[in-house]
Amino acid sequence: MKRIVVSAFTALLAHAALAHPAARACDHVVLVLDPRITAQVIERDWASGAPHDEADAVLELRGCKDERLDRLELVGPLAILDPTPLRGTPEPTWLVTADLTAPAGASSGPLTLPVEVVSHRLRVARARGPDGRPAPIHLAATQHAAWQRLGVGNADQLLAVSWVPRGDAHGATTYRRYSTGAHGWRWRERRDTTPWESDADFPDAALFPRSTAP
Repeated sequence: MKRIVVSAFTALLAHAALAHPAARACDHVVLVLDPRITAQVIERDWASGAPHDEADAVLELRGCKDERLDRLELVGPLAILDPTPLRGTPEPTWLVTADLTAPAGASSGPLTLPVEVVSHRLRVARARGPDGRPAPIHLAATQHAAWQRLGVGNADQLLAVSWVPRGDAHGATTYRRYSTGAHGWRWRERRDTTPWESDADFPDAALFPRSTAP
């Protein structure tokens, strides 16, 4: 069955041709969905946990003649693509989100990945923590986790908060800040015992550790 190309998830959930510049002026990224996944289906079922058996969404990098240069298969048929690339990144980077919401439970929800275009290939951006080890950036949105894109000067940072309940105790809330510079993505985090859930306001940026990326 032929699949369809979807650009971005706009306020009207409109489908259109996507032509965001990537590594070259004519390279562009496209989000390909199963033809049964329409804008109306995404609007109706997003983050609901409704079952879907359609083919998983795919992010593709295409060249000057619309030829496919690379592909990244997402985990799930419902997906959206932010049409605005992140600012201040060493490589062109877009945010793509797949809906992983389960029918029940508080630990599942949409998962967002920053995807870079490097040498005409797609890869999930990786960040180094205090130990210097790189790991893929995963931004979850669940009952106990959320994230925000934050503009700081001429660059974007990513703030992620998550709370892990532990029995009768308060548990631990983690405040993590991802920032990027000439040497790639880095993260810092701090923890406290103040419970947080997604029905509350997103924490103030001052609660997150300061950036260390130049």
